[in-house]
Amino acid sequence: MKSPLLEVKDLTLQFQTDKGIIKAVERVNFSVHKAETVCIVGESGSGKSVSSLSIMGLIPKQDGKITEGEILFEGEDLVKKSNREMRKIRGYDISMIFQEPMTSLNPVYTIGNQIAESFRYHMQMNRKEAMKHAIESLRKVGIPSPEERAYQYPHQLSGGMRQRVMIAMALACKPKLLIADEPTTALDVTIQAQVLEIMKDLKQVLGMSILLITHDLGVVAEMADRVVVMYAGIVVEEAGAEELFHKPYHPYTIGLLEAMPSIRRNGKRMKTIEGTLPDPTKKPTGCRFHPRCPFATDRCRVEEPVLEEVSSGRKVACWNYNPLERKKVVLA
Repeated sequence: MKSPLLEVKDLTLQFQTDKGIIKAVERVNFSVHKAETVCIVGESGSGKSVSSLSIMGLIPKQDGKITEGEILFEGEDLVKKSNREMRKIRGYDISMIFQEPMTSLNPVYTIGNQIAESFRYHMQMNRKEAMKHAIESLRKVGIPSPEERAYQYPHQLSGGMRQRVMIAMALACKPKLLIADEPTTALDVTIQAQVLEIMKDLKQVLGMSILLITHDLGVVAEMADRVVVMYAGIVVEEAGAEELFHKPYHPYTIGLLEAMPSIRRNGKRMKTIEGTLPDPTKKPTGCRFHPRCPFATDRCRVEEPVLEEVSSGRKVACWNYNPLERKKVVLA
């Protein structure tokens, strides 16, 4: 197999807070290959977004620090890059769509000027040429009357339109990797479907890779080639999308899938995962999920499982991932 486009190795990131040092992510490993869509899923606070910000080099230096690990992009470690070097990579080789477009777009600049900035900085175009390309970018993401919209401000556009603008901005320079952090949050289902369709179409046309951060398993089913499941700052399972949906191994993944709304429930109540994510300053001993896990044993409470490959392309961090072992636990 060819080397991955992006490879995150043993990433550990900590923040200095009033309560002391908190490790937001620990020993995180995953990769993204060329023309592949990888989804990172988990509850809010599991470490998904902060992992993506680490890749972009956008962790605030005064509070956050990568203490261990590598982030390899085309074989080069982004952790060792200076801020000046990262500015050349952001928006050109790697682009990001942020969670809330209204706070990501500058309210005092027109839409066209904000997109044109990428063309002027990375491709040294003049104002007129950059604006022409910005209008064409708006047209590609399905914004009607792009010649008019380019001269409007963010507050004049709907939420769905603003998200399309973010996509146009991110894809302006045809990046090799697109990171999308909850790109469909707060959009109605019709607009969600349109945004995802645009991303899929542009991925096919440009041949780029996508790292999609989400807690919506419906989006995962629609988009993912592979899925990485995070819980309390660590990766607990990784598998191909089809395998994960048909045969999840980790109890947390099972809980997420059982909590999905479905018309096939025939009136039955959705299941929930009891409890909440652990306090990052007081993480439990052993497996971090054991206080909420129906299959937890004494070993789970004292010994932390490591993420290991249990079959081709499948990784899991669980002492009782085997269904036969789980049956023994339940019967006991």
